[in-house]
Amino acid sequence: MIVGEVNIKTYLSKSKLPGVDYSINPYVGCPHKCIYCYAEYMKKFTAHPEPWGEFLDVRRCPVPLRPYMLFHTYVMLSSVTDAYNPYEKQFRITRKLMEQLVFCQAHVQVLTKSPLIVRDIDLFKQLPSFEGAFSFSSSKDSFRQLAEPGAATVEEKINALKTLKENGLSTAVVIAPIFPQITDWKEIIRLTRPYTDRYHFDALNIRPAYQKRVMQFIARHFAHLLDLYNSIYEQEDISYWRKLQEEINAFCRQENIQGKADFRHVFSSKRTPKN
Repeated sequence: MIVGEVNIKTYLSKSKLPGVDYSINPYVGCPHKCIYCYAEYMKKFTAHPEPWGEFLDVRRCPVPLRPYMLFHTYVMLSSVTDAYNPYEKQFRITRKLMEQLVFCQAHVQVLTKSPLIVRDIDLFKQLPSFEGAFSFSSSKDSFRQLAEPGAATVEEKINALKTLKENGLSTAVVIAPIFPQITDWKEIIRLTRPYTDRYHFDALNIRPAYQKRVMQFIARHFAHLLDLYNSIYEQEDISYWRKLQEEINAFCRQENIQGKADFRHVFSSKRTPKN
């Protein structure tokens, strides 16, 4: 892992996500090495020759967050990195930012794959509102080892989710990306439901930058599903996602689960081009 530092003018980026005013990304890059990482496009803003997942830039900014800008605004960490990646234990950039967000009294949401998030529970409790969200692409750690080799184990994430909940903090589970016929979303719900307030679901949307890599991954490890994946991602058949969306939403209504699948971005956008 190549670790460096970069100087920036501000940590704040205006967010296009609904209900979020600003996003903060304390790092560029990520050591999780997820084969499906949509944030890989960030590499073009760096000088790194290393592949995505092989480098991490620690972002340094001498200008503190401004309370008059952030008072009671909604802030998300992070949109294109993991603010609690393992190197945060050493650099503590996220911890310092969280201390400032407490002073600013911002409403904060954190999306992570890391149990390190529990380190900052003392600060989360001082915010006007906080939500800790964990993403899961599978309930099986064997799949995590293949698709997200640098990320925390399934058990570690569930334990961290439990710890947040036991400390009176709001929690969420993002079941994403859903790999067709691989992600057992019902099992993820079963394992996490005692510690989760709400769920979000997102489809595996293969971008051109990593389409070949993901399809080779499926061919190597799940060859029996290759025809299905070719149908979805090469022939642009979205019927699988329509049916799954209906199934997930019916299940959530039946089980009184706060969560809804909305795959409109898959329905409305043209599928990735054929190789």
